Amino acid sequence: MQKSNIYAYTELTKLVNELKASSAKGKLKEKLMSQYAYFNIIEPRYFSETLLGEWESILGLIKHKGAKLDEEGKVVANEVRNTIDHLTDRECQVLVDKVYAIYDKVKAEYV
Repeated sequence: MQKSNIYAYTELTKLVNELKASSAKGKLKEKLMSQYAYFNIIEPRYFSETLLGEWESILGLIKHKGAKLDEEGKVVANEVRNTIDHLTDRECQVLVDKVYAIYDKVKAEYV
C-alpha cells in the first residue's frame, strides 16, 4: 500500500493540534477561520489512493459556498473562509471530526 506523502501527515498534525486546543474552549469556528490556509495547501495529490477521495470530500465541504465577491466582482473572501463563515457550530464540529478521522488514517500509514 502506498503511503500518503509525509507532507500531508506533517501539515495535518499541525492542523489537528490547533483544532484540538480550541475545541475544548468552544472556539472551533474561530480556530477554523485562523487555520483555513491548511485546506488550500494540503492538496489531494499528497494522499494515498485509499485516502484521496476522503480528503477531496472534506475539501468539497469546506469550499462549497464558493468565494465571496464584492459589488465589482473582486474576491473579498476565498471559498474556504467564506464557507467557514457560514457554518453552524454543529457543522464546524462535523467538519473537524472528519479532519480528525482522516488524520488518524494518515497517521496509521506511518505507524
